[in-house]
Amino acid sequence: MNRIDFPAALTCIENAAQHLPVEPVAIGAALGRIIGVDVVARADYPRFDCSAMDGFAVVAADADDASSDRPVRLDLVGESRAGAAATLVSAPGACAISTGAPIVAPFDAVVAKERVVREPSAVVLTEPVGLGRNIRRRGEDARQGDVVATRGQLVTPEVIGALCCFGVPGIDAIRLPRVVVLTTGDELRRTNGTGEHFVHDSNGPMIAAMTQQIGLAPHLITPAPDERGALVTSIEQALAAAPDLIISTGGISVGDHDQVPAALQTLGATIHFRGVAMRPGKPVLFATLPSGCLYFGLPGNPVAAAVGARFFVIAAIRAMLGLRRERGCAVAMDGPGGADTVGTRILKARWHPGPPPAVTLAADQRSHTMRPLLECNSWVVRSVDPKGDPVWTCFAMTPSFVGDQEVGRSQ
Repeated sequence: MNRIDFPAALTCIENAAQHLPVEPVAIGAALGRIIGVDVVARADYPRFDCSAMDGFAVVAADADDASSDRPVRLDLVGESRAGAAATLVSAPGACAISTGAPIVAPFDAVVAKERVVREPSAVVLTEPVGLGRNIRRRGEDARQGDVVATRGQLVTPEVIGALCCFGVPGIDAIRLPRVVVLTTGDELRRTNGTGEHFVHDSNGPMIAAMTQQIGLAPHLITPAPDERGALVTSIEQALAAAPDLIISTGGISVGDHDQVPAALQTLGATIHFRGVAMRPGKPVLFATLPSGCLYFGLPGNPVAAAVGARFFVIAAIRAMLGLRRERGCAVAMDGPGGADTVGTRILKARWHPGPPPAVTLAADQRSHTMRPLLECNSWVVRSVDPKGDPVWTCFAMTPSFVGDQEVGRSQ
């Protein structure tokens, strides 16, 4: 199977990814979720006419002629407090009122405390008070039945606050993808390894952490050896969790011990592509298992695995959640022009917000060296336009579901 180019790989993934169903989620647990069905207000907001400030409710017409030369004196006739019914002894006059307290007839305006002269049992006005002044009207922000949040919107703390104001107890959110992470290799060990030539498994914990960072709950299973039957068994065990995505690393190239493609064929998988014209990560494999579960076979080199997860796995998750493709941020870089013999290059970088903003490429771009990533916060994708000129696009290393990816959002 010939290698495809980087944009074609993203398109293939998006076409294969199925939109996930919605599920009910209580508003208190909805942070970070994607709204699956338009949300309507369950109550007017404000729920009633109320005061915008601490002061005195009055009948506006009573103060039409008020001035410093001809002040208007109004007797205090009661009080309206937030959360309680107003208590009036008589009317007209002035009613002491607190912010958020209901406006009751016959009052139709509120004058701020600092705009009156207070007497023991009265207030003195020295200026007119406009009709409706300092009153928040019922439903001026939202009416019951109004669409207040739409499908595809990310639930932020501010969205939660707004929906609570509108009486919304919960939403229908798009179900989060179920993910299993499987690393392969006879040499891999978790934490306390034994033997002289073992390798610490970094890919599994790293990719699991990447999916956790966007709100998923990945299942990380024991590394599988480089043997077809054992790989088939491991993938079958992963499928028992009914995942939407299985992500493996290693075992996908053309070596004698690279058994992932053969294991997938044994399981009846459809392999969409095996190899992408890119560096690092060109051996990457993408398939669909008979259950509909998507399978990503990422390279074993840790930087290549990180790149594959960041761009290909995240692309699949976005498509499952109904989100559009990331666009990144175009940046100006010094570098060679013309086509690259390996296709797209993805480079370790650091975004500096400035001013002015700038991007610095890491000196060490090798696919096995992780130490440069400790100082990096971005990936720079180098591609070419139809004229053959280089195009540089910067993506935050930490993925975000807030609109288009914005470099520096989490940096």
